Amino acid sequence: MGQPDPVDARLEAKECRLREANALAANLLRQTIGRLLVTVQDEPIMQETPLEVRADIDFAIEDMHAALRFLESAGHGDGLLAAQPSDGPTRQQGQFLAFIREYMMRNEAGVAPTHAILQQFFNLTAPSVNSMLIRLEKRGFIRRVPGKARAIELTISTDRIPQLDRPFKVR
Repeated sequence: MGQPDPVDARLEAKECRLREANALAANLLRQTIGRLLVTVQDEPIMQETPLEVRADIDFAIEDMHAALRFLESAGHGDGLLAAQPSDGPTRQQGQFLAFIREYMMRNEAGVAPTHAILQQFFNLTAPSVNSMLIRLEKRGFIRRVPGKARAIELTISTDRIPQLDRPFKVR
C-alpha cells in the first residue's frame, strides 16, 4: 500500500506523549498523597499542627484524589487509579460530622450547630468552616437548606462517622 500518513503519525506520537504525561502526573499525585497520608497518621506531628493546617491538608488530599479521578474520566487512565480513595470522609471531615451528630443528639430541638459554634469548637475562621460545609455537602455527607439557619441534615450513615477526637464542649 502507500506510505503512512505523516499527520496520523504525528497525532499518534502526540497521543502517546499525552498518555505518558498523564501517567506521570497520576504517579506524582499518588506519591504526594501517600506522603501526606503518612504525615496525617503521625499523631505527634498532627497534635502540634494547627487545625486550619490540618483542614488544608485534608482539602489538598481530597483535591488530589479528584485530580486522579479526572485523569481517569478523561479517558487517559488505563487503570491509573488502581488504588482509589475510599468514599468515606477524611479525618477532618469525620470530625466535623462527629461534632454535628453529637451536637444534634444533645440538643433538645435536634438542630444543627451554627457556623459560630463550629468555628469555636474547631478554632477555625468563618471561611474555613464554610469551605468544610461546602465540601461535606458536595461529597453527599450533609444536606443544607439555603437561607435557613441551622439547616444541616446528616445524609451519611452514622456508622461511617468516627468518634470525636476530643471531648464535646460548647460554651
